[in-house]
Amino acid sequence: MSPAGVEVEGRSSLAGVMSIRIRIILVVLLALSGAGIAAYWFHAAGLLRKGIDDFAAARRAEGWTVELSEPAMSGFPTRVNARLDSVTLRSPLGLAWSAEQLSVSVPLTSPLEPVVEAPGFHRLAGFGWSGVVSAKTLTARPRLTLEGQLAALAVTGSALALEQAGYDPLILDRVELGLDWPRPADHSHHAAFLTLRLELDGLGLPDLTGLPFDRRVAAIRLNARMMGTPPDGGFATALAAWSGEGGTVEIDRALVEWAPLGLEADGTFALDPGLQPLLSASARVRGGGDLVTRLVAAGVIEPGAAEAARFMLALMARPDPQGRPTLNMPLTLQDGVLTAGQFPLLRLPPLLPLPGVPTP
Repeated sequence: MSPAGVEVEGRSSLAGVMSIRIRIILVVLLALSGAGIAAYWFHAAGLLRKGIDDFAAARRAEGWTVELSEPAMSGFPTRVNARLDSVTLRSPLGLAWSAEQLSVSVPLTSPLEPVVEAPGFHRLAGFGWSGVVSAKTLTARPRLTLEGQLAALAVTGSALALEQAGYDPLILDRVELGLDWPRPADHSHHAAFLTLRLELDGLGLPDLTGLPFDRRVAAIRLNARMMGTPPDGGFATALAAWSGEGGTVEIDRALVEWAPLGLEADGTFALDPGLQPLLSASARVRGGGDLVTRLVAAGVIEPGAAEAARFMLALMARPDPQGRPTLNMPLTLQDGVLTAGQFPLLRLPPLLPLPGVPTP
């Protein structure tokens, strides 16, 4: 064989050896990587299982009754899932919640953003009341800080129903709730401690005999900010201190579409010394003429009075940005009386008294 042939054959043999070595190295690296991923997954699964056990132990130490089925772990290699086929919690006050299905999923790439899913049936009870909530989907997405504190929470649900003995069910097509805790350095009532966003669509109500509204509330929207940081302590004590230091809830937008009326408002919500609600808001109301027509059909007002009411509404209404006749009026709530302009609308029952707080 010529020297050139020997050289080519040598190079070929060397290339083959290098190829085999590279493959061996790749296999070793993949094996080590797989072992590392497996070790990380089992470590994360152990932490999630321990978190569930620690939660149950902490609640039991506070006097709660906690019954959890054995978690079924899955999700390798991208996430850790824990599925519980039954969950029951009962507080020392007698409030109880049980679910037939609950799952917690932690993505390994973003462990501070777990996902909790609880479709199916939920049984609620407390203070002599009981009911069942069903949901096609019900998902909570908390976002945690590195210290394990709750920074944000998003809750979504679809096809929900609340059933209780002796009453027609409440139906809700969709719910979306968003909570954020900005954790401002300024703890005064000038900085937001909590922001809230709520959306409800398709709220089906029981038969409200005598009310000139549809049985279905098309939409409810609420955007609000809780101003001021409540101090540590018991709920009633902290709430009273927060209110006494000027804490308020700023309502940036509240909207209700409940035919025949549409209402949009913004304002300020606060508490009086007895922790009863106070409200000062500016409201825009549409559909007043249609409401008068329904009141006539229901025999609540006479046709002559209805014509006068329509005339006054037309005189006072102003077009909104979409050109719809809209009535602007102040809304106030004080001493339990809700007032629109100068006209008292209804008296609301007082909130449940809290220990150590004087009742009005």
